[in-house]
Amino acid sequence: MDLAIVNAWILTLAKNRLGIIKNGTIGIEGDRIGFIGSTDDIDTKKIDVIIDGKNHLVMPGLVNSHIHTSLTLLRGGAQDLPEIEWMNKGIGPLAKHLDSKDLILGSKLGVLEAIKTGTTTFSEYTRDVARLVEQVYLPIGARVVATETINEVAQVNKAALKPSDLYEFDNKKGQQALTKNDQLFEKYKNKPLVSCMYGPQALDMVSLDTLKTIKENAISRNSKIHMHVAQGKRERLQITGRFGKDASTVKVLDNHELLDNYLVAVHCHDTEEQERELMVSKNVKMVGCPSSISIIDGIIPPIYHYFSLGGKVGIGTDQAPGPGNHNLFREMRTISLLTKTQFRDPTAFPSWQMLFLITIFGAEILGLEKEIGTLEIGKRADVISFDMNNLLLTPMVSNPFHNFIPNLVHSATGTEVDNVIIDGKLIIHQRKFTSINEQKIIDEANKRAEKIFADASDDWKAAGSQMVKDVEKGLI
Repeated sequence: MDLAIVNAWILTLAKNRLGIIKNGTIGIEGDRIGFIGSTDDIDTKKIDVIIDGKNHLVMPGLVNSHIHTSLTLLRGGAQDLPEIEWMNKGIGPLAKHLDSKDLILGSKLGVLEAIKTGTTTFSEYTRDVARLVEQVYLPIGARVVATETINEVAQVNKAALKPSDLYEFDNKKGQQALTKNDQLFEKYKNKPLVSCMYGPQALDMVSLDTLKTIKENAISRNSKIHMHVAQGKRERLQITGRFGKDASTVKVLDNHELLDNYLVAVHCHDTEEQERELMVSKNVKMVGCPSSISIIDGIIPPIYHYFSLGGKVGIGTDQAPGPGNHNLFREMRTISLLTKTQFRDPTAFPSWQMLFLITIFGAEILGLEKEIGTLEIGKRADVISFDMNNLLLTPMVSNPFHNFIPNLVHSATGTEVDNVIIDGKLIIHQRKFTSINEQKIIDEANKRAEKIFADASDDWKAAGSQMVKDVEKGLI
């Protein structure tokens, strides 16, 4: 073995079970898992690098099923706003002052934050995503599902639009983005850390003709379509204005044969129960972003209902200016608590289900379940370990039950992660990045954000969002 964590508690999460191993060892050969079992059953003298896992818990790396990292420099820039204002009056006036270097720097900040709290796979969704792959993900060594945002909305001053004003489409812009998306598949077909999906932004931002072309391309490549679906009042106004007063995103997609197993539908909080039942029956996958949608829309995303119908569900963090973080431990706890409250049922979304949502279920959503999501011999070595000798996780007991299962969801913050291995490489060891200057990126991010927010001040004030009024009152 090249590397092994020995004498640890292990959660394999294989075969829909927790797969708890006491005093276990996970051994890694190259980029694959070569051994899982009792430490007594392996010759540690034949291991090149040994990490002592005493008082540690080892589990699969976490899967963030929907993330936009490039806006992380705008963290804290669009909170406590009406949903109808968030995009055009909140984040928009700030985002237009970001340059290409800011997007890269913001992405580095977001990816490092997520890795440090246990995420090893990112479903990155953005414009010019190849730049992030080349300048952020591959240099850091993170696993990424690269999705190019395909958007046909013409370049206009969105802050000046009324919510009911229909966006104009620029089909040439959409075709250019689709070409970039197609090129991703050829560019990264031999890169083990990179896979690809198609990324039409939303039904209100892409024409039906372009969506149908995307569907044809996805079928030909046996890929998936990762798309925001029914994400709130703003989208609904666009859909009813464009397709009629009784229209909805789900109905339109179904009428045009775009609702099927190729679709990964993100958010879905403006769907009816019957629409979610239809989506599950059509084998549509769903991704929910609990903190983001709670903060931006004031709605609990229907993750539990979709899951209870038998649908496949993953969890994402969306973008930092909304929820403020890229931490899947926070997302687990958030949706678990919100669901219990919403249904007045403290048994809803128990801790063991949450652990599956951010590992193997996320891998299934992204089509990577044969490679990652569980700890099994032959799978890619994406592994994280926790220091359980921690105030938040103490006491740790295993008889008559394992209290660390609920504690991972309801007590852990992600800061307890002390080793992160991605594709067999040790990215974090004892809470420190092995080849990245974390503090340098933090310093650069602070310096650059100061200028961005200052430069955007007049545009932000002119947009007149609720946050502007709060500032005038001295509340922010």
